[in-house]
Amino acid sequence: MQDNVTAKAQAVKEIVALQERLSRVFVNTEFEHWRKLDVPMAQLKSLFIIAHREGTNSRTLAQYLDVTQGNVTGIVDRLVQQGLVARTPTPEDRRIVLLQATEKGRDLLTDLIESQTKHLIGISAHMSVEEVSTLRQGLDAFVRAAEEYQKELVNEQTDRRP
Repeated sequence: MQDNVTAKAQAVKEIVALQERLSRVFVNTEFEHWRKLDVPMAQLKSLFIIAHREGTNSRTLAQYLDVTQGNVTGIVDRLVQQGLVARTPTPEDRRIVLLQATEKGRDLLTDLIESQTKHLIGISAHMSVEEVSTLRQGLDAFVRAAEEYQKELVNEQTDRRP
């Protein structure tokens, strides 16, 4: 039993090291694509959150970014000026303004994802069919575990609320 625990801990340690190597490879190759964007990282993070969280407002965005609402106002102002985000008052309470990614904003995010997809396809060309199949099975198991872990985290947060 202890040998299995030790072997698993060692394997996880090796996975973390491999993930760090992979991150360095991606940073080096994807950096050029990201560098060409005319959107600073804080704005890009905000755009991702706005595009993937329906009903996001400035307060919610500030919480996700762990910054003040004043900081978010400046970021959102610049995203609006670039045509990447729109502010939309809610019909029920016009004081509440929702942030939504525009078509231009969604296109920018799509381009980034497509760039990563092309990169992954290029990498997989250097792998055998068996290696790709093994990786797919491993990633499938990893994603299922990540989803279960995420559910546990959400349940823990819900349990801690007064």
